[in-house]
Amino acid sequence: MIISIRRVGAFIRFILMFSVLTLFFYYTLALVNEWVMPHDPYRVPVGHAVKAFQPENSMDTWVTPRDRLRLYYWYGE
Repeated sequence: MIISIRRVGAFIRFILMFSVLTLFFYYTLALVNEWVMPHDPYRVPVGHAVKAFQPENSMDTWVTPRDRLRLYYWYGE
């Protein structure tokens, strides 16, 4: 079996370029993700905004699963 040094060199260059470009795209997407995501998604809203979900009060009003199921069918969701 004959091993060509040019083919081995081309294969090594291909692997190196593939690795470098993969890392480049990974870090680019990480930077874009950091730029797009809010810093603290759970902060208290400001201005006229209203927090839609409050976990500390969610189960106090409807205690039984039967009442929750009745409301589910009542509203037709």
